[in-house]
Amino acid sequence: MPDIFYQHKILEKNIDLIITPSNVDSKFSGNILNFYKDEKKEELKLDASAKVNDIYSVLPNEYKDKSEYLDLLLLVKSTKSIFRKCYILEKKGNIFKTTLNLNKRDWRNEVEISALLTLKKDIKEQNGYASNKGTKLGWSSSYKIYFDEPEEKSGGASMELKWESFSGPKLSWLNEYYSKDVYTLDISRGNKMPKIYLNSDIDNHLRSLIEEKSTRSSRKTSSRDLMFQTILNSIFTQLLTDSLIDLHNNIQENERSGSDKEVVIETAWEELVEWKKKMIENYSHKILPNSRKKDALENLKEKIYDDKDAISEISRKILNIAQNSSDYNTQKVFTDHARLLLREEKK
Repeated sequence: MPDIFYQHKILEKNIDLIITPSNVDSKFSGNILNFYKDEKKEELKLDASAKVNDIYSVLPNEYKDKSEYLDLLLLVKSTKSIFRKCYILEKKGNIFKTTLNLNKRDWRNEVEISALLTLKKDIKEQNGYASNKGTKLGWSSSYKIYFDEPEEKSGGASMELKWESFSGPKLSWLNEYYSKDVYTLDISRGNKMPKIYLNSDIDNHLRSLIEEKSTRSSRKTSSRDLMFQTILNSIFTQLLTDSLIDLHNNIQENERSGSDKEVVIETAWEELVEWKKKMIENYSHKILPNSRKKDALENLKEKIYDDKDAISEISRKILNIAQNSSDYNTQKVFTDHARLLLREEKK
């Protein structure tokens, strides 16, 4: 039975992928291999084999048993590596096989290996079946190889908020025209998290309201919450817009290489800095509310690749996404403030 959340037929079962190190001293524990522990070896040779059940079920009848329309790919990727590679598995009987060599000088941190079945070339459109070259038709679970010892995971990075004069040398780009503004966002920090600045030169009454710590409902705290929500929405909008534009630009640049769709998308994704990946990943289900949450990110990547107007379409909705993506949505914060003021007027 096809997956009802895909518009085209996909494999009913995952691809069975088995990866085995040629060296008997290197062994996977489950699907994980800690290659960094073997300090003497510089190269890891792997044998990969894959079995695909009912491989031709994803093709219309007129293309059945025609292997030239399908590619079974082995994807090797890492966010910290010099190289990202894609191998085509060759069919030998009922099994697809290939070998690969991974050298420590080329790969860093966590390397993920998985198999992917794709459409090799465009075919005639038929209802219920994929027709565009590069469309994903099936996948396997992933293997992970650590070339460096994993870093201890933390609760995740967060943005720093700091008071700073908008007339001072630290924020010189604001001095001439924007020195009276209340807040700004610095996203030109390379791989570092963006930083939020509040203007230390603002009126003392406004600063006092922003720094108010009380949680008791009052006109003061309600006004503070309203300001926070407005600031949050505009910052969120800028962060998400910048992240999506970068992904779109990366995809366009990598398309010029002539690589397959899957390789272009994954390379473009890995080129993003980590905070931009997190922004897109965390809110992809808000951008594509009709997608299942677990599928939204991949669907979004493909949409940006397939539809050249996707960014324009998404941009029209980003303010609305922002209004519904915080702990308290904008409608609630604005409504609570309005009710408080109107109640006091009636007294």
